[in-house]
Amino acid sequence: MNSYYDLLGVPPNATELEIRSAYGRDVLRLQESASDSKVAQFRAALDAAFGTLVDPTKRATYDAELATAAQDHAEASTEDADGAFRDALRGGLWFAGGCLVTAGTYAFLQGTYFLAWGPVLFGGFQLVRGLLRYFSVPSSARRATHLAILAGLIVLGIGSAGFVGVSEALAAQQVAESTKWNALIDATSLDVLQASDLVEGIANRPGPWNATDTADMAKASGLYAHVADTVAAATAPARLDWYRAGMAKNFRDAAAITHEYSLLSATSPATAFEALDKRWKARLDEANQLSDRFGAQEGKAP
Repeated sequence: MNSYYDLLGVPPNATELEIRSAYGRDVLRLQESASDSKVAQFRAALDAAFGTLVDPTKRATYDAELATAAQDHAEASTEDADGAFRDALRGGLWFAGGCLVTAGTYAFLQGTYFLAWGPVLFGGFQLVRGLLRYFSVPSSARRATHLAILAGLIVLGIGSAGFVGVSEALAAQQVAESTKWNALIDATSLDVLQASDLVEGIANRPGPWNATDTADMAKASGLYAHVADTVAAATAPARLDWYRAGMAKNFRDAAAITHEYSLLSATSPATAFEALDKRWKARLDEANQLSDRFGAQEGKAP
């Protein structure tokens, strides 16, 4: 509601001369207007304002009433601001708490996720409603500490929600990489089995080294080389990249050793066979070590 000072367009500390001048100006403007009920009402309001403000006693009483009304309004605004802050605070605590609980399960309980949708949604609704009410009160009734607390809760909740979002994205990426890696294992397992069968067949075959042994070793070498190239070029989940690199090297060694076997003949010295047998055994030991490390890490055989 406008005060008499607002009606006359003068400040609360205006002098009597300023008040009389403003009153005369407004009266002259009214006289230039067409006579109707609104003009009469406004003239009556001007007369009341003028009569009060040019009388020292009435003006003092009016100023006291204005001060009391302003104080009551400020107190009411403060109470409204405090009530709105309490509503927003409760919502912010529920919102931030729900987001934190959810983020905590992603951070500390791998594979077991708890999505606290109830507190997050309820808290978010309460927070928004409280903020809308809080910002509807006069800015003079708001407190910097209130704004800082609410901003902190919002940042905490959004930050936690962002962490969950990033975790979900990373988890989806890991699932995609794991699926791709498992598909690679399935695709190369037949070549590995065929190569292993060729080598085992040569080892169990009686009699001296012959052309069939040489041909089979050459086939095994080609299969191992293909598997090594495929594994080396593949992308594994980050936690298994060491295994991918180790197996690529192991298959590369297998391809090299079987190639050197394929170059032997029945007239090759026994020491040549013994040296390759020793390298082959070392390669198998290395493959077993990789398998054991994989099992210890993943809880299952590769």
